[in-house]
Amino acid sequence: MNLSDPSDDDSSSDESSVPCKRPRADTYGASSTTSHGSIIQESDEESPETQFTERYASDSHRSNKIRLSYTENSPGRATRLSRSSLSENCSSPSEQYDDFRPGFKDNDSEEGSGRQSFQMSNDSTFYNKPSENNKDINTYTSGYSEISKRLMSNMGHKPGKGLGKFEHGRVEPVQASTQKGRRGLGLKPSVVGDVPQDFKWSSDDALPEAKEDVVWMPVSSEETLNGDDLEKWLKKGHKKLSIEDETDFVDPQVLKGILNSKTIFDNLDGEDMRTARSRSNPYETIGSVIFLNRAAVKMANMDAVLDFMFTNPKKQNGEPAVDKKDLLYFADVCAGPGGFSEYVLFRKGWRAKGFGFTLKGSKDFKLSDFYAGTPETFNTYYGVNNDGNIFDPANLSSLKDYVLKQTDDIGVHFLMADGGFSVEGQENIQEILSKQLYLCQCLAALMLVRTGGHFVVKLFDIFTHFSVGLIYIMYRSFEKVCILKPVTSRPANSERYLICMWKKVGTESAEKHLFSVNSILWNSRSGDDDVMELVPLSVIQEDREFYEYIYKSNCIIGERQIKNLLKIGEFSKDKTLRDESQAKMKEKCLQLWELPDKVRTKPERRGPEDTLTNVLNISKITNGIHSSYSFKNTYLNRPPRYLEQASDLRTMFANVYDWHFTFLSSGKNNSDLRIFIACGGKQVYQLEGSNWRIIADLHITLPANTLLYGEIAREYRGQGGKQMRSKALHVIDAMVLGGIDISALPLSERVNQCNLFCNALEKPDDAQALPIRCKRFFNMESFSSAIANLEYRAMKRTKKALTVDIPKRGQRNDMFYEIGSLLFIKEIKEPWIARISKKSGCKYYYCVGPDRKPRSEYYIPDKAQLDMISAYSDRVMWPWESASAIFEGLPNFPLSKVHMEEHIGLQI
Repeated sequence: MNLSDPSDDDSSSDESSVPCKRPRADTYGASSTTSHGSIIQESDEESPETQFTERYASDSHRSNKIRLSYTENSPGRATRLSRSSLSENCSSPSEQYDDFRPGFKDNDSEEGSGRQSFQMSNDSTFYNKPSENNKDINTYTSGYSEISKRLMSNMGHKPGKGLGKFEHGRVEPVQASTQKGRRGLGLKPSVVGDVPQDFKWSSDDALPEAKEDVVWMPVSSEETLNGDDLEKWLKKGHKKLSIEDETDFVDPQVLKGILNSKTIFDNLDGEDMRTARSRSNPYETIGSVIFLNRAAVKMANMDAVLDFMFTNPKKQNGEPAVDKKDLLYFADVCAGPGGFSEYVLFRKGWRAKGFGFTLKGSKDFKLSDFYAGTPETFNTYYGVNNDGNIFDPANLSSLKDYVLKQTDDIGVHFLMADGGFSVEGQENIQEILSKQLYLCQCLAALMLVRTGGHFVVKLFDIFTHFSVGLIYIMYRSFEKVCILKPVTSRPANSERYLICMWKKVGTESAEKHLFSVNSILWNSRSGDDDVMELVPLSVIQEDREFYEYIYKSNCIIGERQIKNLLKIGEFSKDKTLRDESQAKMKEKCLQLWELPDKVRTKPERRGPEDTLTNVLNISKITNGIHSSYSFKNTYLNRPPRYLEQASDLRTMFANVYDWHFTFLSSGKNNSDLRIFIACGGKQVYQLEGSNWRIIADLHITLPANTLLYGEIAREYRGQGGKQMRSKALHVIDAMVLGGIDISALPLSERVNQCNLFCNALEKPDDAQALPIRCKRFFNMESFSSAIANLEYRAMKRTKKALTVDIPKRGQRNDMFYEIGSLLFIKEIKEPWIARISKKSGCKYYYCVGPDRKPRSEYYIPDKAQLDMISAYSDRVMWPWESASAIFEGLPNFPLSKVHMEEHIGLQI
């Protein structure tokens, strides 16, 4: 689209043979060629002609008042008269102002003056007299005020002729500049081209709706495709860069209309196009609301319309696909800067873990701009070649390894793909240029999505055999498939989304085949060889329901696109047009999608004290606590009770079934065992007395509004002189995790939530980030079996030490830590107690009520759940400073494992 200035050709004065020297009188006379620049001209602003007429019609106005009024009511106009246009016979520049002042008086000009005033000019009568060129005169003088006409007449102007002694001045007034911004002069006009006659847009067309109709393809009863058929169907050829003849899956008239409708904007300025598009689109004002970009709102739109199948996925039987003990895993490929992922994290918080893959560079993920959703659980990966190129087969293979390693070799619950690149000047063949992008995004879904998972990918036109064949392969690989153009996708573009639900079992053949096809395209990227078909037309047409769905979808979306392109054309021509339903659609859509109607704002960064206050407000168990200072001193700084003598066992552990324990690397009064609070990102603090100390040197990254109990543990790998040591944060318990209150849950559920939290934050490929792990707890009645797993290992600085393996998840390379103490935490609140059923062997919970009636349950009742703060205040630590003596049960030792086993044995 080129810019233009229609007045550029007439911007300079006409040339004529004028003497190079003139008498002095002419120097300040009306013959100056610059005088036309002082004439009051028309503009797009409201004309002040009425003001001038009303003011000059009254005889009671004084001349000085009139002159001031004239000046004040001419903003932005060329009201300053040039020297040469003030008087015909001024002898000096200063004299002209004396002549100018009385000229504004109403028939009160000074007598004896030889100079003409505006009222005394006899030549002004020609404006009201008929002449031979009356038509031209009326045309030329229409729209000008009487004052401007008298002014011109006073300077000797005659209609149709120029000013000056030789009447050589320009006849037409100088055109107002149409240049916009810093655009160059001389560009072509910004105009809409000829509109195709086969399609019309009418303001009477159907009113916009907030909710789209989702039409699914008929469910395929056939099995997944096998590799032999796919290999046999593959058709190669030479690269093709034309789309006009691709009419097997769309009405030829619709395809022609789409291509022709796009050409009407070839000469329309880009800014004019965007402005008209914004005014014509009923959904335009929705914008990006609280998110990074409009892509996030598109994902919210599709998620809500599809019954939140992505952020709240369900199995085919209707049961939740993700329970409370699991994370929601997702992948986001070709999707920088990350709007899709920001939306998912907005919905799920840290309970969702994402894997992002996109090109490095200006379109990379902008995690620091994830204001709506926490970015701490989002992992970026760029492949083995570290460039994020999804076309590279090596990158795809490494991406699969990376994701499966962190999802227990199962894969993600869903994958989103929103790839696209600029095709300026080649919009009509965008589909052909994007074929490998289509392919690789679908291949990524087959590689990364778990069985029963979902997939959404952005497509553009789907007219070619290659595109439809690819959709057919996905159709045979998922239980349900549809093509959807959400309302947030601008109606005049060719964008649409392929939605695939519930991946089938046995898609490995399709995955392997598409990987092979991509390798062919990758290896022939600089040549003329290409893959033309993935599935023959005959095979597609045999599946009549699939074929008709694709054909009808292309025609419906195509016709809507044409009409909206023509609508933009009309709005470009008439700048007063605006879709009146924009405000209504925004309100309805945001309500339907469950999004707040707010402006995107940067989240407030709180300090540790403010964060603690916010945590207290979030927690259900701290309703009576309003002072963060008293909360720290009363609860958080409370030391544990220490188990030192065998006689302490009876008083501390009256019922062993109520307790759980874990192994610590910290000993008594060790500073590594602390309360930690997170303000977001690397703003993590540990409590030391009444003060918070930042621990930025450890490179811990935690979501804001997190308060947990943990220790900085020393972890080891290997033995003897080759032993390596590192640090990790071991989470023991927590009150609030990333703004989610878990303080009222029983200990076993809190530990499970802490484990999910640590898994979500795990970044195995980030060498700088401090690992975060959750402690493993054991039932106290299982003390003997837990102790049996301890192992002596040769250390680098000591002969041997009693150690325990770190909690296993994936490959931890046989890492372990040295035991410094045991920590016991109670789970059951009195008067409830836990017991083991002799019949079933299961644990149950027993209580005698106020009415002295016994009550027992196989689940922990709410009244029996000991909250986090109470459990933390009542915790018991057994220091193992002499670990060997305790472990081996040496005689005459105050407290050893033998004493503990005996105490437990008496209650079992």
